[in-house]
Amino acid sequence: MRKFTGKTLLFATHNAGKVEEMRALLAPYGIEVKSNADFNLPEPEETGTTFAENARIKAHAAAQATGLPALSDDSGIEVDALGGAPGVYTADWAETPNGRDFTMAMTKTWTECEKIAAPFPRTARFRSTLVLAWPDGHDEIFDGKVEGQLVWPMRGTHGHGYDPMFQPDGYDITFGEMEPAEKNRISHRANAFRKLVTCFGGRRNVSSGSPYEPKLGYSRAVMQGDWCFVAGTTGADPVTRTFPDSVLDQARNALATIRGVLEAQGFSLSDVVRANYVITDPSYVEAIIPALSETFGEIRPAAMMIVAGLVNPAMKIEIEVTALRG
Repeated sequence: MRKFTGKTLLFATHNAGKVEEMRALLAPYGIEVKSNADFNLPEPEETGTTFAENARIKAHAAAQATGLPALSDDSGIEVDALGGAPGVYTADWAETPNGRDFTMAMTKTWTECEKIAAPFPRTARFRSTLVLAWPDGHDEIFDGKVEGQLVWPMRGTHGHGYDPMFQPDGYDITFGEMEPAEKNRISHRANAFRKLVTCFGGRRNVSSGSPYEPKLGYSRAVMQGDWCFVAGTTGADPVTRTFPDSVLDQARNALATIRGVLEAQGFSLSDVVRANYVITDPSYVEAIIPALSETFGEIRPAAMMIVAGLVNPAMKIEIEVTALRG
């Protein structure tokens, strides 16, 4: 696999929302993201019959026009009963003279299944293909998918596109009912992006913005592939940055911070496989049990508890965790 070693990447789209999302995802790698709009590039005609073909058309056109490595994506939903349709025509099914209407598209999809009396469950998948192309014609392709089934009537108001009628395997709610952080953790695009980042070395440092990080040479967390290592986290109040007297409150603050870090990187508490606790007094063990039980419940990661001093006398507990996605 060719590694991306540059500092600027062109995301071959005019969709401002997608551009901002990609900028946020690639910022930890020190990569500046440009878009088609920055170069007044036209959208090439998508004549491919697969997601990969259409993504390659867009990525190579942008790379050739600008001389920059270019990233493009193509995605959609495939319904087994409809022979994989709408597939690459997912967005086309929503087209109207007044713009895209995905409620109409979902209704059409279900109606087509009803016409042929498609059996239940009506299995389907979301698929996403990312293509990273270089000006010399080389490209790397990354596929992601999430399996599930169609449901009717539509449920939920989150997400976009066909999300309200798609229920992913292992869940009893649709993407439209799912919290964005959870959807982004398991989605087809997330799966494709996790493969893409291997081009950038696969490692990402996550900062909390603390001025101590560069001074002391550490990060709030480090991601490597499907692993996330969250550094020792104290129980400071997130607003006042002071330490409550109660060790239980400090434990809850630390665990809330850890949860936020994990979810922001596409992980969840259920991915935690190891936890280390440092407390300054052995008597705190019993006091922090409610916080640990509330947070980890039946997850039960491997754990170790140490009694030791911390750098600030007001600190009574520090927690670090390791998470493995999937």
